[in-house]
Amino acid sequence: MERQARISVFNYTDYRKYLADYYVAQKLKKPDFSYRYFARTAGIVSPGFYKDVVDGRRNLGKHFILKFSRALKLDRKEAEYFENMVNFNQAKTVEEKNLYFERMGAFRNSTVYKVEADKHEFYSKWYFSAIRELLAVGKYTDSDYRLIARSLSPSIRPEYAEKALKVLKKLGFIAKDKNGYLKPIQPTITTGEEIRSLCVANFQRTMMDLAKEAIDRYPAAQRDVSTLTLSVSNKTFKDIKDEIVSFRKKILGMADKDQDMHGVCHLNLQFFPLSKFKER
Repeated sequence: MERQARISVFNYTDYRKYLADYYVAQKLKKPDFSYRYFARTAGIVSPGFYKDVVDGRRNLGKHFILKFSRALKLDRKEAEYFENMVNFNQAKTVEEKNLYFERMGAFRNSTVYKVEADKHEFYSKWYFSAIRELLAVGKYTDSDYRLIARSLSPSIRPEYAEKALKVLKKLGFIAKDKNGYLKPIQPTITTGEEIRSLCVANFQRTMMDLAKEAIDRYPAAQRDVSTLTLSVSNKTFKDIKDEIVSFRKKILGMADKDQDMHGVCHLNLQFFPLSKFKER
């Protein structure tokens, strides 16, 4: 009976959110439940440790992950998912985050993971967004995935294009118009902060790799690759970032007004430190 009343750890990709909801659920079930009670059950000295973790002031090390799993009464699979979720949220590099996110995917009964995995795949494969934009240029149906695959540069395997169309439709990123052609639509992409940051990081790394390849793939007249190395103050650094934001918005506005598209392009903007900045 108690197990049925518990919220499922598999429905989360943020362990702090899970712990916050778990506390509320337990408090409703047992009014005498408290941070002190949990700490005593988990064998933790500090009664405020749970709250510090939920609020992001403390992280969970391997020793405390085990203590929390036992106090949460997680079974073996739940405990393994919880450990991977903690490691995913606390990972410092994109490689680590991808590793633990994939390990979370081994638990296919995670409804939330299935949804987030599609979004993760959308951003981790460059051709998902390229195909979405390509559909705005030409007239394509579900059966045109081979043509779509050939139309990309570099081209991809037809089965990749076919799967991309299925995922794009599932996510609500594309839909058929009144004539039966697939067209991009503008959905609201909602996802947890951890998943969102991982997706963006994967997408940016992939597009940077394509930008490097573009130097050899296209003649200078069909690309623009330039670099600047500058010495700047903290204020100028911030001002340049603001200018980049304004420039991106201007480019988006130009593209939105375009009525006669002929192809799909990608714009990369990189601006980052090459030295440590002095404290003011």
